[in-house]
Amino acid sequence: MQKEFMEIVLGLWDSYEDDAFIRDKANGIYLDPQKMHALRYRGKYFSVDGPLNLSRSIQGRPPILTAGSSSNFVANAAKYTDGGFIAAISLDYAKGIAAELRKRVALEGRSTEDFIVVTSHIPIVGSTEAEAEEKFQEMQSLMPAYRIQRPLFFGSAEKVADQVQEWYEAGAMDMLLIQQEYPSGLKDFVDLVVPILQERGIFHTEYESNTLRGNLGLPYPENKFSL
Repeated sequence: MQKEFMEIVLGLWDSYEDDAFIRDKANGIYLDPQKMHALRYRGKYFSVDGPLNLSRSIQGRPPILTAGSSSNFVANAAKYTDGGFIAAISLDYAKGIAAELRKRVALEGRSTEDFIVVTSHIPIVGSTEAEAEEKFQEMQSLMPAYRIQRPLFFGSAEKVADQVQEWYEAGAMDMLLIQQEYPSGLKDFVDLVVPILQERGIFHTEYESNTLRGNLGLPYPENKFSL
C-alpha cells in the first residue's frame, strides 16, 4: 500500500511541467494542455486519475519524508523519498538505521548527498550542568507518579553542542528536529546551543534559499515528463 501511495504522490506532483502555465492574458492563453499530464494510476489499493489541481511549485514539489525503521520503510524511503525520519533511542541505533538507509539509496542509483536523515530529541539545556539538572528535577517534581526519562541531549550548552556534533559527524543524523517538554526547551536550545553550533560550522548562520527544499540542500526534482 505504501508503495502505491508514494507512486501516486510523486506522479501527481508531476501533473504539470514547469512551463505549462503560460498565463498570456493578451492572447487568451492560460495553459498549454500538452504539458498537463493525467496520472491514470491503477493499483491494488488505489485508483487515481489526476491531474493535481495545483501548478508545480518553485521547488518542484515539497520534500517528502517517511518515518520508521522496518525493512519495508527503508526500501520505500530509499526509492521514493527525500529523507527518512528515524528513531533516536541511542547513537549506535541511529547510526545503524542511517547507514542502512544510505546504502539502499545508493543501490537505487541515487546520491546519498540528496537524501537527509532526520532524528528527533527533547533536549534539556542550561547555562551550566547544574541549571539543566534543576530544570529536569522541576519537571520530575510536577509528575511524581511518573518517572521522566533523562534526555539523551542533556546538560550545559557546551555539552549538548558536543552531543549534537557527535551525532552529526557520526552520520546518525543530517537534521535535528527539536521537541520540548520543559516550557522553554526550544528557546533554551536556540539561545544557548545554536550559537555554539554556528561557530563550529555545523549550523547555518543564514538561509540561502527561498524554499524549504533549497535550505535542506535537496536538489530540484525534474518533472519526469520533461526528461
